[in-house]
Amino acid sequence: MPARYRSMTDLSSAPATRTILLAEDEVFIRMPIAKHLRECGYRVIEAVTAHEAIDVLDHADFAINAVITNLALAGDGFGIAKWVREHRPELTVLLTGTPERSVDVAAGLCRESSGRGAVDPQLLLRRIRWLLANRNRPVPGRGAQRAV
Repeated sequence: MPARYRSMTDLSSAPATRTILLAEDEVFIRMPIAKHLRECGYRVIEAVTAHEAIDVLDHADFAINAVITNLALAGDGFGIAKWVREHRPELTVLLTGTPERSVDVAAGLCRESSGRGAVDPQLLLRRIRWLLANRNRPVPGRGAQRAV
C-alpha cells in the first residue's frame, strides 16, 4: 500500500476482527461514522475520494472485508462499487447517499460485530445533523474562524 495511506490505518492498535474501507468526502459524516465503527471493534480506513479508495483497495497489504461508499462521493462513489465488482468481487459493498443511510449501515455492522452499537444510532445521526448544520458557524471564543 502506498506510504501516504499508512497513516490512515492504525494496524498496531487493539486487534480488530474486520477491516472496513469508508469512502466518504463529507468530513462531518465520515469522522463520526469511522469513530462509531472503531468503537464497535472494526479497523477503519478512511478515503476522501473514489481515486483514494480504489488506490487503497488495489494496493492494500492486509485484508479489507467491506467497503462503505457514498454514491455522491467525489470521483464517483458508484464507480468504486463497479471497480470492486470487477476486481475484488469477494468484497461486500454497502452504498450510502444520506446521513441516515450511513448511520443505518454503521449501526447494522456494529450489531453484526458485537450485538450492540457503541452509540445509539439516533444519537449518532443527531450528532451528524448538528455538525452539518453548524459547519460554518464561528467557534465560541475564536471570533470569525470556522468550525472544523
